[in-house]
Amino acid sequence: MMSLLHSGHSTRPLFEVAIEQIRAAYSQETARQEGIHYWPDPLPTPSHLLPDPLILFHPGEFDRPATESVHQHPYLAVIPMTRREVLERRNRENIKPSMQIPLGLIDNPEHQKQETLLVDLHGAKDEQAGGPLLIVGAQQSGKATALQTMIFWLVSRFFPEQLHCAIIDPFSELNHLQALSHMYNRQYEHCWTTGSSDEQINRFAKLINTEIQQRRDAFPAQRWNTQTLSQLWTQGHTIPQLLIIISNFQTFSDRHSATIVLKRLTQSVIEARAMGVYLIVTTTETNTRYLPAEIMNKCSTRIGLRLNEQQRHELFGRIPFVPEPVPGRGLIQTPDRKLHHIQIALPLAGKDENVREHHLKTELIDDFHA
Repeated sequence: MMSLLHSGHSTRPLFEVAIEQIRAAYSQETARQEGIHYWPDPLPTPSHLLPDPLILFHPGEFDRPATESVHQHPYLAVIPMTRREVLERRNRENIKPSMQIPLGLIDNPEHQKQETLLVDLHGAKDEQAGGPLLIVGAQQSGKATALQTMIFWLVSRFFPEQLHCAIIDPFSELNHLQALSHMYNRQYEHCWTTGSSDEQINRFAKLINTEIQQRRDAFPAQRWNTQTLSQLWTQGHTIPQLLIIISNFQTFSDRHSATIVLKRLTQSVIEARAMGVYLIVTTTETNTRYLPAEIMNKCSTRIGLRLNEQQRHELFGRIPFVPEPVPGRGLIQTPDRKLHHIQIALPLAGKDENVREHHLKTELIDDFHA
């Protein structure tokens, strides 16, 4: 059996060849008749030409940049709608607040299927289902791509008056997004910074804390829970959802003053989740020297991308399986403490990161002028 698998298939993973030969000898129809059901296909296996086969939206006829790339490669769409269709629904529907964000695919072998990976920052079902998101991974592992995909979904789903983003971006990985109207608060103050100075960090924290306090002051008798924000929108009080992103937190580890301010800020944001204030943190490190334990322990959803053995243990504990070391492939631990294989989706298609960023910037500029 082993010699047969190795001959003529040296460039393909062993499990793919084995599955193919099993299927050839034992058809799915025969298996079903005997009460045996195949487990789902593995998550899409990338090649060196296609490091990530998933894109967020289905490419439409008029989505020229994305369509050109899709014709060259077999991309899969996480959302069975074009972005144009999502924008049209946003224009005509009475949208409710939601921080359930489609981010890729998740393996669910317990139910023999793959599902859309939905990150829930708010807690749509109950408070325990939501919470801050932590993404840990080496450089070029897919952290910035995950942020781009989530932001691309949110700005496609919500108008600027319904969603504000505030971002600390030390490496300027999200620089092409900073001109979005969603990056300004209601006083039209820009909420994007590299955080290169303590003054920038202090200003950023003050903007966020002021916004949180304004929400408390606007509804002093309100007892906030997971349903309050949606109820207020229904009553005509469209309080914008506020997403705070601190990218590459490890860059602040040697700046004591900045770290203290950020620790206090994250605590304030976490406590304000019921008021529509949410947190995403990314880092390359899991050691508490680079990421305070107070922050890591509060992140109920954790994603690990291309981690070494020690990092996997610090983030997830002992795990029975290790994902392939390719961009966008990793593990997620959900608030119920379950661990799954995942594949992060690209915001849109493109042969490399520079092309994708250009397409993304063009797409968002078109929105601005629409």
